[in-house]
Amino acid sequence: MIILLTGGCKNGKSGIGQKLAVLLSKRKKGRLFYVATMRSTGEEDDERIRRHVADREGLGFETLEIGTDIGSLSGMSTGKSGSLSGTYLIDSLTALLANEMFGEEVGRFHTDNTAPKRVADELGTLMDETRKNDADLIFVSDGIYSDSAVYDGDTFWYREGLGELERAVSDCADLVIEMCAGIPVIYKKSDEAAEDKELMDLLKPSGEKQGVLIVGGAAQGKRAFAKAMFELNDDDIYSFDSEEIIGGNVSIPAGYRAYEHVERLALSMSMDVHELADVFPADAVLIVEDITCGIVPMSREDRKWRDDAGRLMQAIGAKREVYRVLCGKGIKIG
Repeated sequence: MIILLTGGCKNGKSGIGQKLAVLLSKRKKGRLFYVATMRSTGEEDDERIRRHVADREGLGFETLEIGTDIGSLSGMSTGKSGSLSGTYLIDSLTALLANEMFGEEVGRFHTDNTAPKRVADELGTLMDETRKNDADLIFVSDGIYSDSAVYDGDTFWYREGLGELERAVSDCADLVIEMCAGIPVIYKKSDEAAEDKELMDLLKPSGEKQGVLIVGGAAQGKRAFAKAMFELNDDDIYSFDSEEIIGGNVSIPAGYRAYEHVERLALSMSMDVHELADVFPADAVLIVEDITCGIVPMSREDRKWRDDAGRLMQAIGAKREVYRVLCGKGIKIG
């Protein structure tokens, strides 16, 4: 089986990928591999890697570090070229393409714009071998396509290239899933996947839900949707102010039925995201602007805010009904 997982940062892609990989591996009683493509560039990457290692501890993964030349995965577990056996969680296409496109030689930075086509061809070969050998490939990628910045040539072509890889995998995949606030949103489902009850049950949101989370991009009509859907007035909605939060004046005022710009609370994380998610009234409507889907910010503070906002969305989405708003139209996703 071939699965593509994409979505914003810290929206639960790796977590659900691990669960899917463990399920598929146990059923076939085969080997389970975590294909790590990230190459650390410093302290932040080291911490990210430590988190991933801790998350999959005890799950039975064998780790393969393949930062480039993903085609070398073929035969690595069997010793026979052109043969794949087992279940592979490849995390992530994002890091893989960055490693292939960008490098430094003799102190000079260089870009290889042929990398997307080359990597797409290698992935195509791997997916063909997966079908022939009844193996499993689960790809994790990042939705970096929704922000307002205008990027230079290298970043532009990198983003275009990653989109090309995602489309190539999507064409062959049994499941294409976008993760939003920890909720799997299925865009493609083969007959084999649709008939797999155990697999589909794993992807269903679980647990008791109380209250509401509304998520969407900037200027998508989240507030208007909340007012119409839940019969709210402007006086029922409290909007968090960035300046107050950055200044340390973080409080959850009582007496409101809805709270807007909850993502701004992640600007000054004074408590664990799960504790913060539980501070709000259980029946409140929480409105979050999704800031997790774009190119990684240059500022360390902005990167931390984006990561914390993603984790906060997951924590809230685990306990509340989740609606996603696009162009003023909302759908319930979990």
